[in-house]
Amino acid sequence: MGAVDPTFPLYPIACLLSSIMLCLVQMTSLVRQRWNLGVAFLCFWLFLENIANAVNAIAWSNNADIKLEVYCDIVSHLQLITYTVKPLATFIITRRLYVIASFESVELPSGSERRWDTAIEWTLGLAVPLLVAGPLYYANQGSRFNIYEGSGCYTGTVLSIFEILALESWTILPPLFSIAIYYPKIIRTYYHQSKDVNNVLHGLNPSVSRTNYLRILALASIDILLTLPIGIVNITLDVVTTLPYGSLPFYPGWTFLHSDWTILTASYAEQQSFGTAYQVGLYFSAWTSPVLAFTIFGLFGLTSEARSTYRRIICIIGSWPGWEPARAQDGTASLRDTEFGARPRDTGRFGFDFEMGSRPPSFVNTDMMTARQDVQGEPSAGLARGSTEVPSFSLEEARHEELSGDAGVRASEMAQRTHITSTRSFEGAQISCAADGIDIENPAMGPQRDVQDAGGAFAQSSAAPV
Repeated sequence: MGAVDPTFPLYPIACLLSSIMLCLVQMTSLVRQRWNLGVAFLCFWLFLENIANAVNAIAWSNNADIKLEVYCDIVSHLQLITYTVKPLATFIITRRLYVIASFESVELPSGSERRWDTAIEWTLGLAVPLLVAGPLYYANQGSRFNIYEGSGCYTGTVLSIFEILALESWTILPPLFSIAIYYPKIIRTYYHQSKDVNNVLHGLNPSVSRTNYLRILALASIDILLTLPIGIVNITLDVVTTLPYGSLPFYPGWTFLHSDWTILTASYAEQQSFGTAYQVGLYFSAWTSPVLAFTIFGLFGLTSEARSTYRRIICIIGSWPGWEPARAQDGTASLRDTEFGARPRDTGRFGFDFEMGSRPPSFVNTDMMTARQDVQGEPSAGLARGSTEVPSFSLEEARHEELSGDAGVRASEMAQRTHITSTRSFEGAQISCAADGIDIENPAMGPQRDVQDAGGAFAQSSAAPV
């Protein structure tokens, strides 16, 4: 039997993808150590709810069987927590923006004011949702939970005036308060004093920019647009569908609600009998959480800082098995210089001499260049005193001659002159050492070994003009 939802498996896939995106947003905040409590509360509870919604849509896609009872107990409470957190997180965000917009200068608030603000945010984001999903929910819980075919398990509340005030009013009162009190001040301040607000943001936290807070304001606005209409529509539909069966009681009574607890189920055909408005409201409320999660990722998960954090996390994870990704310097990957012949002196990892500067590609014999650098760098004092002056050829002349048609003849002449130069230099070194009283034939002596090594280097050189 196929799924009763014609769009299946679109909804569970969307829920799983949105959960992954929310996890990425939370990981970037954890790595950068930057937190906004309103956004953090919203991301955390939405992450859990979207996973639960995906499981519900898959497990009860074509049935309304009573199963996974402990799981349904947890999910029914989780749904009510998230139902309360959405408007309260928006209220926290708008309140924070209102506090910033109310500053007359860039002076930071005192420590007591900061502690008071933190206590209010934690109370609204954690204590109140747990209170609503705990004792207030139990006071209005007429069944253990309900199971709907195609949707899974839901809360088992009984509609009453007290239930509307204690549970469902949270989706209306905080957004209305934000729109009536906070939003006019926030919009007016950002419109007329955007520069001053930017200074206040940098005074509170130098890493926070005006753009980040505009993203947070956009998130709060979208959340209000999604949460407030749904709350109003749900309450209206509940009242309209209940009035034909009698008056709406203020509270049915503790004994009536808890005397005979059962698990209620509803097939897809029974849900269709409730009317089109009920079906539309059910689908609209179900898609609110994944749409809000996609919005959060679009605002905070695709920024340049978030992308750099993703790359950093990938590098850290890849380094565990020993994989080291290639890193770019200044946005451009550094490549080794291509050259012919043997590799010259060690110039670092990327072919760069950190003392001499960048090294251009060489098209001449590198052994010749090494020998010339050794001669100019004075390998030993005796060699410097004993060397004789001979005609030399510049690097440009050598390149020109090598690239010409008689490169082989010219290279042979250069090799002969280099051999003469090496012989005369070594003879000069012997004369200088003899004048100093040093025995060149004894390899155990330090100075003699230096001279012999220097002479050997010149003798092994193929072509090195001095």
